[in-house]
Amino acid sequence: CLGADAKSLEEAVQIIKGLLPKDGVLVGQAIDHDVEWLGLTPGKDFARMVDISEIFRQRMPFNLNDASEVMKKIESGEIASPSSSGDVSSDEYLGFATRYRHFSLRHVCLNLLNEDIQSGVHNPISDASYSLKLFHKYRNAGVTQLRIVRDGLHRAPPTPSFSQEYTPVIDGVCVSAAGYKHKRAARKIWSWYAGKKATKC
Repeated sequence: CLGADAKSLEEAVQIIKGLLPKDGVLVGQAIDHDVEWLGLTPGKDFARMVDISEIFRQRMPFNLNDASEVMKKIESGEIASPSSSGDVSSDEYLGFATRYRHFSLRHVCLNLLNEDIQSGVHNPISDASYSLKLFHKYRNAGVTQLRIVRDGLHRAPPTPSFSQEYTPVIDGVCVSAAGYKHKRAARKIWSWYAGKKATKC
């Protein structure tokens, strides 16, 4: 990407916009981030997008202890069972806060397709290809099937991320959460250096 024939980001974005069909559906893992930084607009540059991570996300209690206490109180009759007339998917109905656990594309592929897509080299083309495979395999899956799949992903042993297993630095960018303290230190050093350089000039 640093070669003499490399295109600027602006040129690359214009090429992508020219290639995208206006009725196209973009499929990918956490694709909203890519769409945002590329400056693409749903309904203008393409029709809509499907985030694979949203399909396989697992809903779970935000705090297991709080959820356990609520369930115990319902069982003992200390508090009434939720009314079936309300929104049964809401936190208010359940009586405790919930959150979503999002799985990495590597974790999903490893457990659902028996394929390790990042076993040495992180290839964005491979990521895109496997996102489409997952989309086509589960696009017509029913609610019950998806619940079973999500539960299986949740119970499966954690899959280490690419940065945890290999290197937290890709193309000079640290992608590991452990690198944030080093980034802060580097910013301070750079600010100090830039200040010294400006003073000399």
